[in-house]
Amino acid sequence: MIISMMRSGFPDIQWTLEDLITEGDKVATRFTMRGTHNGEFLGVPATGKVIAVQAINFYLLVNEQIIEEYGQPDMLGLLRQIGAIPI
Repeated sequence: MIISMMRSGFPDIQWTLEDLITEGDKVATRFTMRGTHNGEFLGVPATGKVIAVQAINFYLLVNEQIIEEYGQPDMLGLLRQIGAIPI
């Protein structure tokens, strides 16, 4: 659901893995999302602005498969970059 929401607002979105830490069955990641706001996102019409947003995700693995995911993107930063919130 999140991926399709991001792709609808930022059709060219790409994720770059910056850090990866593992401990037992847990994985922590930090990555950067980059893309162009060429579609509606959270009710904000396309602006054509380019974004670069950091995010941190945590995963729980069982039998080498992800069974839980918790993520925290910098939504405030993203909304500021597309002009939805004043800087």
